Amino acid sequence: MKNRLLAAVVLALVSVGALSACGVQSAASVQPERSGQSTTSRLDGHVGGYEGWWNATPASGATAALPQETVAVNTETNQVVDAFNRRINDAGRPTKLSDVRYTVTPDTAWPEHSVVIIDTATDRVIADFRVDAKGEPIR
Repeated sequence: MKNRLLAAVVLALVSVGALSACGVQSAASVQPERSGQSTTSRLDGHVGGYEGWWNATPASGATAALPQETVAVNTETNQVVDAFNRRINDAGRPTKLSDVRYTVTPDTAWPEHSVVIIDTATDRVIADFRVDAKGEPIR
């Protein structure tokens, strides 16, 4: 009986720790992935996109606290290089750059050689990560 109780407590603590880690991710710890599933074209002509917490859907399906629309801006060119719209995504279609109307206002505080993820509803940078000359995230 003690072993079952101990196993249940350990499992509960591990579960809470995993959930907590998901909810407190900082911009400094962002490790975006490139996806070949987006139809968004990049500056180098590659078809792909960036994936991260800002365009993910939790297993629970609860997305109210997540950004509904984001753009990825390359800080070297100040151009939108990727876009995400949750309504379009939920309808089963990848977001195209032309689906999102956003005017970039460059900010000298943006890190160089990076991509910044901007929540279009608030115009705030919610994540950033360094990229190489081809737009690949630097790990």
